[in-house]
Amino acid sequence: MTPRENLLLTYEHKIPESVPNGFKDYDVWFAYGERYFGEGTGKDWFGIDWTYTPEMHSQTVTPGQDELEDLENWKEDIHFPDLDSCDWEQIAAEGTKNWDRENRMSLCMFLNGPFERLMTIMGFENALCSFLETPDEVHEFFQALTDYKCRYLEIMKKYFNFDIIVYHDDWGNNGNMFFSMDMWKEFLMPYIQQVIDKTHELGMIFEMHSCGYIQPTIPYLVDMGIDAIQPLQYCNDVAAIKKEFGDKIVLNGGFDTQGVLERPGATEEEIRAEVRRTIDVMAPGGNFSTAIPIIDPKVIEIFSDEVSKYGKDYYKKQNAE
Repeated sequence: MTPRENLLLTYEHKIPESVPNGFKDYDVWFAYGERYFGEGTGKDWFGIDWTYTPEMHSQTVTPGQDELEDLENWKEDIHFPDLDSCDWEQIAAEGTKNWDRENRMSLCMFLNGPFERLMTIMGFENALCSFLETPDEVHEFFQALTDYKCRYLEIMKKYFNFDIIVYHDDWGNNGNMFFSMDMWKEFLMPYIQQVIDKTHELGMIFEMHSCGYIQPTIPYLVDMGIDAIQPLQYCNDVAAIKKEFGDKIVLNGGFDTQGVLERPGATEEEIRAEVRRTIDVMAPGGNFSTAIPIIDPKVIEIFSDEVSKYGKDYYKKQNAE
């Protein structure tokens, strides 16, 4: 059985042979223009500066740049990219040249959902205040952004034909959500729903990516029709989520990344033990994969190797026992 066939069984809510390996079984592309991806500092398509941090192996919004203080004149202040101005055939040809569609599933990291994009434009504090100060304008902007995202999905389907769309929007820190559930349901739920529906309309799998504590949203996301969720960080009660929703959606994650996998000084055996522990909690019954945002290349190597070893024929071994 190929890794692709194994993953398809997982996303079809069937029992695969092995635990899918998040660092080997997917071909991944990061949506063009949603973030600056080079070294140093550069702008994304919305004109936001991002700076590469070697210690993080990634880019973050550059501190100190001008932030939009309010959304009262957002139509004049915020300029959407012209998606039709790109040579998508060339971009897709370059982005997919090393893909192995026979053996791996293709996955798009579709960054900066509604709250993330609002934060990049306004900063965290102004973005949260806008929910209270200019709620009508927040809805208008989120609808315009969602229309843009849905148009982008059409392009990605036509030129890339992804299997999976992973939609990014972070809603919490290690202990709490950034806003109340009432605010989440009013300001975010309707626009996430539109992207879910559009992804399904185009024949692709919808996977929600949201870091931090997001446990209160999961019952709603399941009802909204998501197919999978990641990275399901350990600040959530991952065992309880597995018990309640593990037969309904694919759970990608559940690992203690901060406490073990990427803790400074963590030993190789501690990393391998955490991989085995999480698999034993999250894998039974299927609907589980291991795609999580580890940034340290050394940890990725150990993690991926242990998933391949311990997860190989995991379900066959379970049945034999």
